[in-house]
Amino acid sequence: MRAFPISRRNSPRSTSPVLPSHDSAGLRRYGALAAAAAVVCTVGVAFAPAAGAAADLPRRPESSSARASLLESIAARPNSTAIPDDFAAAAGYRPVVEAGMLLNPEGDCSSPIPLPAEFDLACKSHDLGYDLLRYAAAHGQPLGPWARRSVDAALEQRMHTACAAREDALSRTRCQVMATIAATAVDLNSIRQNYGSPVYEPFFEHTGTGPTPAALVAAGAGIAGLAFAATIPVRRTRSRRGTAARERDVAIAGPASAVAL
Repeated sequence: MRAFPISRRNSPRSTSPVLPSHDSAGLRRYGALAAAAAVVCTVGVAFAPAAGAAADLPRRPESSSARASLLESIAARPNSTAIPDDFAAAAGYRPVVEAGMLLNPEGDCSSPIPLPAEFDLACKSHDLGYDLLRYAAAHGQPLGPWARRSVDAALEQRMHTACAAREDALSRTRCQVMATIAATAVDLNSIRQNYGSPVYEPFFEHTGTGPTPAALVAAGAGIAGLAFAATIPVRRTRSRRGTAARERDVAIAGPASAVAL
């Protein structure tokens, strides 16, 4: 962060330095991103399972067809022909390629809070990835934890990429924050299920000893709000310092201006 010191040797005609107009927007942006990071770090660490929880599960051969299909679902240039022949009958739909993503055309962003429309395709591709995980498990050859992590990571990356297309800086920042919150909620659910085959869990109902997904998201949103609010005093302090510096500069330049006259 740059400092703007005031020198008593300034010319009488010199003006006090002015902070860039985008400075406040930058602080808001960094504050929002810090808030999102707080959600990821605080909540993710608090509810993470014991180390090696997934690794302790018995190893079984992975479904080679499901593995190949899942890798195509997260690829930049997917090939729809990699989908197993019997997948459509099992899942009830045939995956398609749209906007460079292999996805479930009937999927959606199943979220209790409204998400940006730009996330639609990323959510549909994520749905396909989860269906491929279920397909492999149903055939007795489940994919390892790497697969669900990869599908979740692709969702997060694609949501953030979609936000980057917004032209307005504030709108783009809001979109990025929503992407991080949504990705965190998805990751927390994967952690709860040890990155195994996805299992339906009602958002507001207890299915075990841990908190509900709704409680986790609410906690994350609270942390985000507190972190963002913490940037307000910083902005006010910077504003007061800027005003004081300008007043001091005027007081220094005033007598010199009078002598010159």
